Amino acid sequence: MTKTRTAAALLLALFGTSVSAQTPLPPSRPAGMGGAAPPAVSTAPATEPVRAAGVPLNTPGPAVVERVNAALNRLEILTADFVQMSGNRQMTGKLSLQKPGRLRFDYDPPSPLEIISDGTTVAIRDRKLATQDFYSIGQTPLKFLTRDRIDLAKDLKVTGVRVDPDRVIVAVEDKSTFAGTSQVTLFFDQPTLTLRQWTIIDPQGHEVTVVLKSIDIARKPDPKLFVIDFTVIR
Repeated sequence: MTKTRTAAALLLALFGTSVSAQTPLPPSRPAGMGGAAPPAVSTAPATEPVRAAGVPLNTPGPAVVERVNAALNRLEILTADFVQMSGNRQMTGKLSLQKPGRLRFDYDPPSPLEIISDGTTVAIRDRKLATQDFYSIGQTPLKFLTRDRIDLAKDLKVTGVRVDPDRVIVAVEDKSTFAGTSQVTLFFDQPTLTLRQWTIIDPQGHEVTVVLKSIDIARKPDPKLFVIDFTVIR
């Protein structure tokens, strides 16, 4: 595989790619693991104000999305450790985020890769080879993570919503991304609605999951982390 194809594959693995079918929501937790499976969440319009703490199991879908939007819009800065899993392969590293648009994934050795967004451009850098590939941030389904204000129902297409006792799951579709329509499933902890994980399925059916750990939303990342050196020759 060429360097360019490797970089593109990494970008798509992290943030989604074209799929022909709707991404299915994961199965409900079985009894004894977070409680019995809850009933399906209705997509009927909300008839009551959404509760401030936690999302009740019977909350209508639009109200769930409203709560998730609010949680994402409150998120301004974040640092976290991440684990990226795909098949039998696992990589770890550090994620740094500062809205709007600034984001960085630093992979732990032996991986030489970094992914940096300065708010406009996304660069995939290979530290070992001193090369990088560039993409417009608009080509990647990073809206849920990098936009200052996000409305999942208007900016994307919500394809599934479910509330479990210990998590809220929202599946979205973005038709404006690199290589076509992207499908992303977002996982939020209950009752805090902290973004904990996202999962992507690529056109070949390969599943990639990114899990966040040791999340810190109080410490502001160093602005230098989001500077792209465009003098590095691709």
